[in-house]
Amino acid sequence: MKLIINRILFSIGLVLLSTSCETDLLDKQPLDELASENFWITENDAKLALAGVYNNADAWGGHSNFIAMFDACTDNCIRTQIHSYPFNLGTLTPSDGVILDYWNSSYSHITACNNFLENIDRIEELDASKKAEMVAEVRFLRAFAYYNMSQYWGGVPLVTSMLSMEEANSVTSETKENVVSFVLSELTAIAPDLPVTRPASDHGRIIRGAALAIKGRLLMSEEDWSGAAGSFKEVMDLEAHSIDPGYMELFNGVSEQSPEIIFSRKYLDNEYSNPLQLYIRPNVDGGWHWLNPFQNLVDAYLCVDGKTIDNSELYDSINPTENRDPRLLYSIYYPAVSVINGSTYHGHPDSTSTGDEFGEDPGMTGYCVKKYVDEPYTGDVYYGGTDVPIVRYAEILLSYLECKIKSNDPITQDLLDQTINLVRTRESVNMPVVTETDPAGLWEILKRERRIELVFEGLRYWDLVRWGEAYEVMNKSFYGMHLTWDPENYDRYTVGPRGHYYLADLVFRESDLPWPFPQDELDINSNLQQKDNW
Repeated sequence: MKLIINRILFSIGLVLLSTSCETDLLDKQPLDELASENFWITENDAKLALAGVYNNADAWGGHSNFIAMFDACTDNCIRTQIHSYPFNLGTLTPSDGVILDYWNSSYSHITACNNFLENIDRIEELDASKKAEMVAEVRFLRAFAYYNMSQYWGGVPLVTSMLSMEEANSVTSETKENVVSFVLSELTAIAPDLPVTRPASDHGRIIRGAALAIKGRLLMSEEDWSGAAGSFKEVMDLEAHSIDPGYMELFNGVSEQSPEIIFSRKYLDNEYSNPLQLYIRPNVDGGWHWLNPFQNLVDAYLCVDGKTIDNSELYDSINPTENRDPRLLYSIYYPAVSVINGSTYHGHPDSTSTGDEFGEDPGMTGYCVKKYVDEPYTGDVYYGGTDVPIVRYAEILLSYLECKIKSNDPITQDLLDQTINLVRTRESVNMPVVTETDPAGLWEILKRERRIELVFEGLRYWDLVRWGEAYEVMNKSFYGMHLTWDPENYDRYTVGPRGHYYLADLVFRESDLPWPFPQDELDINSNLQQKDNW
């Protein structure tokens, strides 16, 4: 039973943490109604309130669907509604709705956290250790929200208490350094109060590895390689997590309680659900096919000998999925090869029901995301219950190795076997082990491995930014599936020199980061000054 998404707890939690329709984001009135004389009294009240905070955690970016969708802002894929995400189109502005949605949802969640933290001490009968654990969970969720905001906006208003309307309308922004310092201090302080593991009945509640993992992520983004390595090593030393033999099962609902999954967003069919199954499934199986992988990503998957398609004798351009890294077909529906519920997935317009354009059955590129699709699911795809992993042990191992390379530490075969090779040799993948100990050569191998292993998990954008490669990698022309062997005489669609469908030129402006503050918020609060790069 999924404790934190129990229907009663979430239903009551929603009521307790509901907010008004005040225009200002940081003001979530009526605040005084959340702590009545009939609440914050018993241990059960604490559990209900905690459930409400977890429920509100979908404010981590509007919806956890964005974890998958954010790869549509990179060279991995594109969203069917191409203008929905302006981060790789050169069209981002302070008035963009995505910016406002993220700002709104982030502070909505932070408000829920602050309300819990200000009232939990009113419950006198709650055991001190249970209270400390609950407080640590909520402080983690608040810190995670600020971690994400520090990546998007840099410095933001650092609100750690409930605000009146007047206070909310006059907040000022902290520096990024202060926000980062706050998040790091919170994650460090709460880690000892979080359990290393939880029983199945509590699965989904925050554990210690999650706090250490996000701390490591943040230190990586700050290029504190030694500090980040230390945090990731703490996760490894917990000996609570391991690489799962299966890969697909981590995302399609089969292995939601795998020890590889350190932190996930929990869902339950028709109870506390999300429409990710609808958004990403191919049209042939009743989905909307919103995410469309680029040929550039498909080509990045190695052959089973560990070589690129340009260097491997195993690569067959006529049968391009044969002898390839199994994660290719685990993660992407490949035209005329992949099958979903008895129906072959077709990406070429000539082979689809519409037969006349990209955008319907074939999507935008001819490819479709398979990762996260629960193929046997027969319920309403708009109300699916498949969890969304946020942190996996595979990320920890690859990040630890990145930090060791960046710290100029010695690279040994033992280090490779403890990190990247554990990821590559999981039973369902079984790719060749890495033996490259030269840092320059290993760096290129690691970057490719992160892209393939963590594809559609929302990390590619930040990897490219951290590596200083976003401008170079994303300002290019991008293509879809192969359409013709005679591109010079082909005129049905625009194709590139290799005969692949031409889709778009992407634009990454270095000035887009940090994001601008939402114009709506600036119009309300004169004390909030727009970012210098805007």
